Amino acid sequence: MIALENKGYADTFGTPTADPYLAVNLPAAGALLSQYYGIGHFSNPNYIALLSGQAPNPLNQSDCQVFADFPAGTAIADNGQIAGSGCVFPAAVPTVANQLDSAHLSWKAYMQDMGNVPSREAAVCGHPAVGSVDHTQLAVPGDGYATRHNPFVYFHSIIDDTSLCNSRVVPLGTTSGALPPAAPAGTTGLATDLMRTSTTPTVSFITPNLCSDGHDATCVNQPGGPTSGANIDAFLSTWVPKITGSPAFKRDGLLIVTFDEADVTGPGADATACCNEQPGPAAALPGLSGPGGGRTGTVLISPFIKPGTVSTVPYNHYSTLATIEGLFGLAKLGQATTVSATFGPDVFTANG
Repeated sequence: MIALENKGYADTFGTPTADPYLAVNLPAAGALLSQYYGIGHFSNPNYIALLSGQAPNPLNQSDCQVFADFPAGTAIADNGQIAGSGCVFPAAVPTVANQLDSAHLSWKAYMQDMGNVPSREAAVCGHPAVGSVDHTQLAVPGDGYATRHNPFVYFHSIIDDTSLCNSRVVPLGTTSGALPPAAPAGTTGLATDLMRTSTTPTVSFITPNLCSDGHDATCVNQPGGPTSGANIDAFLSTWVPKITGSPAFKRDGLLIVTFDEADVTGPGADATACCNEQPGPAAALPGLSGPGGGRTGTVLISPFIKPGTVSTVPYNHYSTLATIEGLFGLAKLGQATTVSATFGPDVFTANG
């Protein structure tokens, strides 16, 4: 999965001249989910939803300016949703990463720029100290890593296991496999891991930096293109062929290219929802001004998808989580249990 930033459907797939690789080339190679939605605003709750099925709460709706725990003793309801407001979820709240570990299946998170400036964040499992201000909210020269776009470090079940987090939450690296100098010996990035089926994780989560994901219109951490759409296309056209050309992908792979949320401000602001999304116990309006994160669209590519497929079935991030869990026989977490649909024969059109 590649997670991009803050673009509604009209600005991306609806305006193919803005990002032709994303809006034209990728749908032509796979399936366009034209009725796909984010689950809230701002960014962080959407990433959390993809990993755990947890609904937004007030602190992560503000993108966790402070890397704060939930209050001690915060209750977890029978449906798996945690009450109260916080950023770093207690160890009792599970993620699909924990499920994969229990099933002896591999996972890895690849974070572009993480560790480029070691004084800002570590090169592996990079996050602020619990309870401290997050100084990665804005890019700096040479480093556009944003902790809030790395959902894995918001769960004590992951960060409290130092060895696990350091080996699984790593820098993306370059297409030649080079990593930041601060990366520990033995760490490998995506390009290296893709070289062999045996080293390609069962599930990989890829977060571009704040320029490459389309978040920043003016890039600070690197030279950018003329538009955010051009920056997205530059990243995708570099990495997608490496992924789809890898032996693991050719055998039975699935690539998901999605956006966290639609626009939250301005004339294109969108807080609509789909798919039986329900508010959590702490935030009645997941989209701040509405019930969801707005329509974004998503593209899927796989040997099991006929090129040029278009699906109009409504889906959201909980659908993606539920689909991943279903593919590997895992129990569904949080709102993945109540979502209206998972990716089916409308998407996997070449299956059988």
